[in-house]
Amino acid sequence: MSEVLDTWLGRTIDCACGQKHEVPIRRIVIERDALGQVAGYVKEAGYREVTLVADEKTYQAAGVKLRGLLEDAQVKVSISVIRENAMGEVAADEEAIVQLLLDTPLSSEVLIAVGAGTLHDIVRFVGHRTKRPFFSVPTAPSVDGFASVGAPLIVRGFKTTIPASSPEAIFADLALLAEAPQAMIAAGLGDMLGKHTSLADWSLGRVLLDEHYCELSAQLTLEAVELCTAHLDEIAQRTDLGMLKLMEGLLLSGLSMLLVGHSRPASGAEHHLSHYWEMVLLQQRRRALLHGAKVGVATVMMAQRYASLRDITAAEAATRLAQSQAPSREADAERIRGAYGAMAEQVIAENFPADGGVVDSEALKARIASRWGDVQAIARAVPAPEQLAAWLGDVQGPVAPEQLGVEPELVEASLRDALFVRNRFTVLRLLRLL
Repeated sequence: MSEVLDTWLGRTIDCACGQKHEVPIRRIVIERDALGQVAGYVKEAGYREVTLVADEKTYQAAGVKLRGLLEDAQVKVSISVIRENAMGEVAADEEAIVQLLLDTPLSSEVLIAVGAGTLHDIVRFVGHRTKRPFFSVPTAPSVDGFASVGAPLIVRGFKTTIPASSPEAIFADLALLAEAPQAMIAAGLGDMLGKHTSLADWSLGRVLLDEHYCELSAQLTLEAVELCTAHLDEIAQRTDLGMLKLMEGLLLSGLSMLLVGHSRPASGAEHHLSHYWEMVLLQQRRRALLHGAKVGVATVMMAQRYASLRDITAAEAATRLAQSQAPSREADAERIRGAYGAMAEQVIAENFPADGGVVDSEALKARIASRWGDVQAIARAVPAPEQLAAWLGDVQGPVAPEQLGVEPELVEASLRDALFVRNRFTVLRLLRLL
């Protein structure tokens, strides 16, 4: 069990932010031999038939053992081993979703995700749409989405997050997590460090656009990332304590998204760059990169942009804003068509929803000028890019795009056009007005 997490389970909170938050997750186990506790919970909850979902690697790493434990407990088990795509990868796309739907017997009561982020995205969506609960069995501490409600899927080549459901229970086996490839452990830290810039972006939305903001969710997210940076040596050495703290951080971040029902606390411009790179690599039929590795690198880049804001005086900001040309809807739509190709109409719909919600650029520029002190305070709260890079280096994670194999041309294009991936105010949208 985890004292850090257990206090949140099954709670309903009437929050000061004006919303009622609910955490439907019933149990979280993070310890050695957590795998051995799954069958007992299945029986305790009254389930008789489950579908175990894995890929080839995670089925061998944990699925075979878990299947045996479940069958020993007289639980009927069906198996879905998600096949690789033409690129030799498992992707959370239409093909994988249909495979899982076909593999799951109508009599199956629960889905059990045995894997990392992609596997969970597939299972979360299918579980939600077929009205089945799902259990989470992470095989690597690589992403913060295990406990959240959103399912990031690739639909016709476009990365979009579909609201779905959180797991009923999570069983994270420390021995299993410690056996994960170093790159996946580093990716978990990279995903966590991205919270520094995502929280700053959310704060910009609050200050400049009066966007809904939840102090509880933001504080929980900050505590999650600080839990990880306080235990970097242990994480790098794969100790039980290190895996525990990294997993607690990842799950706390997931809970913060669960509280507000969206990914705003944990996903800002750094995630938009990651998604942009992913979509371009997919179009070019190149192998995907680890989500957290991309986020970590993009976080360093966004921290550089926040650092650049600190030296701009209020007078200079006002002058720049007065002189800048506010982008028009028509110009942005044309820019999106040039950058996104076949996905352009989806991206245009994301940025210019039919129900309105488009920001008046001139009013926004005036608001930025009047709130420049707040903007600088937000920028100062973001760790220095050198510090973020040092943290990533401590766990052998990449710190620059070239280490990922992301070319300068793609970096330049993403800095220009990734802001359109989501209709959210971020430091990239701020900088285009300065």
